[in-house]
Parts: sequence; C-alpha cells; structure tokens
Amino acid sequence: MKKAVLYSLLLIFLAFSLFVIYTITNPTSPLETVSTENQDISITYSRPYKKNRLIFGDEKDGALVPNGVYWRTGANKHTFIETKKTLIFNTDSLNPGKYSIYTIPNSQSWEIYFNKEIYYLGIYQPPTESDVLNSKVSTSQLFNSVEQFTIEFSNDSIFNYIDFSWDKTKVSLPFKIK
Repeated sequence: MKKAVLYSLLLIFLAFSLFVIYTITNPTSPLETVSTENQDISITYSRPYKKNRLIFGDEKDGALVPNGVYWRTGANKHTFIETKKTLIFNTDSLNPGKYSIYTIPNSQSWEIYFNKEIYYLGIYQPPTESDVLNSKVSTSQLFNSVEQFTIEFSNDSIFNYIDFSWDKTKVSLPFKIK
C-alpha cells in the first residue's frame, strides 16, 4: 500500500514537472527580440495573442488590458529595452543601458514608462521611484486587427519610432538618437 502511494506521488510529481518544462519551453506568448537595423537598440518582450478577447477597454467590460491600469506591455515577464546610444524622447534623455518598459493605456493615449528595475516580474508595477523617463503618446486606430501583440521600430524623415500594435490600436513613441 505504501509503495502504491509513493509511486502515485512520484508519477504526479513527474507529470507536473513535465508540464512546467513544456510551459516554459513552449510559452503561449512567445518571447521575441526586435532590434534597429544597426543593432544599437533592442526590445525583448512576450507576444500574447488576441484570441477573440476584448483587449483594450473598460475593466467592467472584461478588457484584458483595462484603461488607466498598469500593464507590463506584453505577457509573462517585463518588456525591456537595451540601448547602446542615448535616446531623446521629447526633451528627456534615456542614457545607454537596459530598462524595463511598462505602460498605462487609455483609449486616447498611453503613458509609457522606462524603469531601471529590469528583472522585475511583470505581475506588479515596479517602484515609481525607479522610473527614469515617461512619455504620453496618442493612440491611433487601425483598420485591420493585429492578432498578436507586436513591437516594431520605424522611422520617417524626422523621428525614429517604437510602435506598439495590438487589436485595432497602435501607439508610436517618437525618439531621436544622440
């Protein structure tokens, strides 16, 4: 009887261990790193899928990312940026280094924060005293829905941009490289 219980517990532990290993190696929100062409700036983040859910909106409506509430800007752990150059957002400078990115989305604009706490788990907002820079950016509505959360770099003749796109929302954070 004791052996049967022991073997059952061992089997349950083994099954649980295999599940954890599978979940870590095959996440439902895969990790991705995007970089500028010259590799001076990179952003690493997890890419959740829409899966027929309400993404942005009111908390009472069941939005996955409610308006006015801290969001780790992706899934799993924090999104982070690593830069080898000084980046200028409006009149504020982000020195070379590694920073987590978190946002507070709203229907008309997002507040985007850079924080020096990079190994913080994404569940909780990092301490605001560790914020090094923040910027408020207007949202734009997309014609076609983006199924998987996407961060990309783009540019025009004046600025470089960090673009955040998901569902029918896009936010473009302008910056210059010093």
